[in-house]
Amino acid sequence: METVSRPVDSRVKLSQRYFNPLTLAVYDLALFGFIDKYAWGCPTERVLRHYRDHLSANHLEVGVGSGYLLDHSTFPAKEPRLALMDLSESCLQKTSRRLTRYHPQCYRRNILQPVEIDAPGFDSIAVNYVMHCVPGHFERKGEAFGHLSQLLNDDGVLFGSTVLSVGVEKDMFTRLCMSSLNKAGVFCNEEDCATALHDVLRRYFNRVEMEIVGCVALFACRDRKTEAE
Repeated sequence: METVSRPVDSRVKLSQRYFNPLTLAVYDLALFGFIDKYAWGCPTERVLRHYRDHLSANHLEVGVGSGYLLDHSTFPAKEPRLALMDLSESCLQKTSRRLTRYHPQCYRRNILQPVEIDAPGFDSIAVNYVMHCVPGHFERKGEAFGHLSQLLNDDGVLFGSTVLSVGVEKDMFTRLCMSSLNKAGVFCNEEDCATALHDVLRRYFNRVEMEIVGCVALFACRDRKTEAE
């Protein structure tokens, strides 16, 4: 596993401590079995459909969690190339074991910093349920999309999902869940809205598609911009 070498922000470290073997043991049941539907208003099947629609046979998974979405999807080739990228060593270990049939390459990186790997580009890059955990406003944390876009092939797609807080409908249970996660330092999305997300994606890509389901923004980006643009 290639490891990160640059210092990590203290707020990022705070969020990362919640992704450990104990929490990952119940991650699938808690998130995909309950929270997705009842707190965020976006059933797991909807997230999976978006995921499967954009998954390629040359894929980079960023913020791997437990590997649930990959494990419940089918690659469009018998022998895909799969890479996993996360700051959490626990997440990388759990997901790589779960997906050992694909022989994934693992990279421990902080996407808030320029990402460098000695490997060819990817046809698809997934960033699912990651950005709402990243500290800062989209103006700052959105730089991660720019860093990842450099790993994308010219005809590739960067896609994913994130939980928004501003401008979305929230019932009492949703508000309680989101407030608790933000106070604990797991989430950092108190000012995240669809407009800010769309604007930062358009900073790095010419074509951006986005749909809001409940509190979740599902996005797909193509035609990455060059420095000249």
